[in-house]
Amino acid sequence: MKKNQKGVTLIEVLTALVLVSVIAVVAWTSLSIGFKHTAVETRKTLIQQDANLIISTLTGVHRQSASYSLIFEANKLKVVSCVDAVACNDNVIEKSYDFTGTMVNNIVIDSHDSVPDVISDLEPEKNHTVVKLVLTDLNNPKNTITVETTLTRILTSMN
Repeated sequence: MKKNQKGVTLIEVLTALVLVSVIAVVAWTSLSIGFKHTAVETRKTLIQQDANLIISTLTGVHRQSASYSLIFEANKLKVVSCVDAVACNDNVIEKSYDFTGTMVNNIVIDSHDSVPDVISDLEPEKNHTVVKLVLTDLNNPKNTITVETTLTRILTSMN
C-alpha cells in the first residue's frame, strides 16, 4: 500500500454523519418549538380580538339605544337593542365562547347550565353598565381572557 493514498476513512464519514444529525435534530427541535409557540400566541391574539369586538359592539349599542338586553345562550351572545318602544334589533355575535364568570352590573353569567342567562332592560340614559367580560376558548379551557370596562353615556335622567 502506498502511504500517500488520498480518501476518507470510515471513521471520518461516521463522524461527519453524527455531526450533521446533531445539527439537524437541534434545528428541527427549534423549529417545532417555534411553531407551537406561534400557534399558542395566535389563539391568544384571536381571543383578545374577539373580546375587543364584543366590547366595541356593546359600547355602540349602549351609546345608541334607549334600552337593550343581553342574552347568553348556547355559548353565544345576543344583544337585543331598542331605539324606542317599537323598533328593536337583534344582533348575535357569531363567535362561540364559554362566558361563565362574565358579570354585567354584578349579575354573574353561568354558561354551564342549560338555561339562557338574560340581562334585560339595561337603560343607558339612566345608568352606566359595568361589564367584566370573561371569554374562555371552548377547545382549550386554559385560553381565557378577562376584560373589565364600564359602558358610559351622558345620563339624561337619574333615578
